[in-house]
Amino acid sequence: MDVQSSRMMTLHCAEKIDGGQPARTEISAIKVFVLAAYHRVVDRAIQVWGAAGVSGDLPLSRMYQTARTLRLADGPDEVHRILIAKNVFAQHHRVGGWDFAN
Repeated sequence: MDVQSSRMMTLHCAEKIDGGQPARTEISAIKVFVLAAYHRVVDRAIQVWGAAGVSGDLPLSRMYQTARTLRLADGPDEVHRILIAKNVFAQHHRVGGWDFAN
């Protein structure tokens, strides 16, 4: 579900960009959701593998460290959430409503 949701968010954002529409909110949402989804997926894989998941025998421990590091690389999640909130409120102010489906 995390992988499919990440794909759909990315495709939706790409369509907006291809159509010349602003996609700042979608880009920030992707930066938060996709990296958190990657973190969750790797964490579940480690849970399935147990102690082997955190050993050097599997790539999962390195993937977990990478997943955590990537959530900080382009700014922490909180920075992106603040940008999303600013964009949502700005759109509300412009449009005068809460319909963000378009």
